[in-house]
Amino acid sequence: MKATSQKRYWENMSTVWAGVGKRRHRGLRILPKNEGYFVHVTSRAVGQAFLFGDTEKRVFIRIMRNWARFSGISVLTHCLMDNHFHALLWVPGKVSLEHSEIRSCLAAVWPEEKLVAWENYYKQQDLKSQKGMDEAVVLRMGNLPEFMRVVKQSFTRWYNGKHDRKGGLWDSRYRSVVVEGSPLALMSVAAYIDLNPLRAGMVYDPMDYPWSGVGAAMGGDKVAREGLKELVSLARGHQPHAATMVRRKQIAKKSAHWREVGPRLAQEHSKRERPRNWKEVQASYRIWLVSKGVSKVTHPRGLDPVQVLAEYEKQGAVPLSKSLQCRMRTFTRGVALGAPEFLEDLMGQYRSCFGCKRKSAPRRVKGVEGAWMSLRQVD
Repeated sequence: MKATSQKRYWENMSTVWAGVGKRRHRGLRILPKNEGYFVHVTSRAVGQAFLFGDTEKRVFIRIMRNWARFSGISVLTHCLMDNHFHALLWVPGKVSLEHSEIRSCLAAVWPEEKLVAWENYYKQQDLKSQKGMDEAVVLRMGNLPEFMRVVKQSFTRWYNGKHDRKGGLWDSRYRSVVVEGSPLALMSVAAYIDLNPLRAGMVYDPMDYPWSGVGAAMGGDKVAREGLKELVSLARGHQPHAATMVRRKQIAKKSAHWREVGPRLAQEHSKRERPRNWKEVQASYRIWLVSKGVSKVTHPRGLDPVQVLAEYEKQGAVPLSKSLQCRMRTFTRGVALGAPEFLEDLMGQYRSCFGCKRKSAPRRVKGVEGAWMSLRQVD
């Protein structure tokens, strides 16, 4: 009788997962199969109403991070606005965990009494049933749709309770754009996310906004700093042609012979490894957030990218193209960003979702030079 009571208790608690359910007729979400991937997700409040104040933003970030810890998903950077949010995530591939590790993951999102009841029920089962319980939990890890569902539903439940309201809180389902794991693609999308409050005219400097990844990191948030550290680590070694030319000229002015320029550049390039501390991360990432393009926003403020490069030349960082200051639909309306080969492979996995006349996947991104392209949203 006691076992039945415990089972009924933890199964009926409000945090029990509702399950994926049947596929709806609204288009298949395009995500890489059986492998880890980076993805930019965004979702708006119903009616695009300005519903989120400081308290709401703080609670949403806490919920998102708790479920990210459970899922094994990394939040590289994020931005909570008054009526929508952005996040750049790393979603791992399939994982294999021991029961003790599964229990630790559940502790991040379940109240203690629920976890104890679940564990007691687990111990009373045979080995086959225990394995099934573990597998049911693991299947929800590294799963973007489930992560987004439970984060949005958990926040909706909290928000409705706090504001004595009922009904949905979000305007349709979230948007997802798969991002190639290249330095340019990742840093470009991250900058697009962290520059949201600047484009909206809410701050003069993106680092002054506390509800973004870079703003939280400047405030001492360890999780946010770790996310930016991963971004900068991934980006080290990449340098656009314009920045390379600026540095080449700087070296040429200080060198006695032109033959010294090449080896000096190669030597500096070899030092661009993982940042040693937060000071290096901050210096490198800031270069991506300030440029001449900022001066075209409502609040004119910015630094010349050449001056920034000279100031941080030993950090191996790269200035952001001014086109990233504009509102680019590519970051939210497409389904993937990256090199042509990456997009062709992804489209091949979901060929039936594209028209029979579609011959190639990549489409050029206006304002962005090079081989970085977009896979447009399906019909």
